[in-house]
Amino acid sequence: MSHSSSLARLLIPHLRPEARTAYAELPSLESVLSELLASAHAAWPRARLEDAVFLRYLAERLAPASEPERTLRALPVADLFLACACVHGDAAAHAALDAHFLPKVTAAVARVHPGADAASEVCQVLREKLLTSEAGQPPRLAGYLGQGPLAAWLRAAAVRTALNLRRTAQRQARAEEEALADATLPGGTHPELEHLRQRHRADFQAALAEALAALPSRERTVLRLHLVEGLSLERIGTVYRTHKSTVSRWLAHAREEVLAGTRSRLAERLRLSSGELHSLLRDVPAQLDQSLSSLLASTGRNEGS
Repeated sequence: MSHSSSLARLLIPHLRPEARTAYAELPSLESVLSELLASAHAAWPRARLEDAVFLRYLAERLAPASEPERTLRALPVADLFLACACVHGDAAAHAALDAHFLPKVTAAVARVHPGADAASEVCQVLREKLLTSEAGQPPRLAGYLGQGPLAAWLRAAAVRTALNLRRTAQRQARAEEEALADATLPGGTHPELEHLRQRHRADFQAALAEALAALPSRERTVLRLHLVEGLSLERIGTVYRTHKSTVSRWLAHAREEVLAGTRSRLAERLRLSSGELHSLLRDVPAQLDQSLSSLLASTGRNEGS
């Protein structure tokens, strides 16, 4: 059967080739789609989403099926509709996600990352990942395919986020311990080490500037606001409409990327042993903010002149 009805025409062209025939030949397709849309709109009446947008979104997630009507009727269509509206930036859908779904993940988070503050931080990070596009990729919520309830999918995503945050905290703690160990080494600067640092000072400055320039614009801006303009984490969070803990992670990630980028550029540029490279960079973490502040202030003046 060839469908000419309006809803079917909005769905069929966007189905995978291997799924298209089964759905296109379904006699009841138009009425089933009408029922699904009515159910979705009834569930989230404040969400503003065109039927054409949702049906395309739905089609892109439908797998081949031997019983297409049963497959369609088994979908958590209200959850898919809300996810689609969120992905497309609807404010009412975002509010519904905040009110009806994110609070329910806290129990799952608590088993991995105990504490009310930890749960709040995980929810904030999760929300940002779910609703924000990065590097041209769609928001993470677009990865929800409707293969189960949205609440269960979000709980799993929250647990993964909590585990990642805990691992990041552990890595930062180890880095701080290593920095403390370096700081407690016997005092005094070896003449060879001082010569090495003086000899490669220009190379280090160039590598640091390149690593800073390679950061995404948001991370450079946040570093400038914090290190040059002196804005607190809370104020930067207000600018970006996010929690101060998220800003803190942005700053930590930016510092890590600059350090890694500086090290890799020096390794490519200089032919030093790993021990010499470690010695050259040993004091950099403690002085990084001062170095970055000077660089950012300088580039700011150059851009403004």
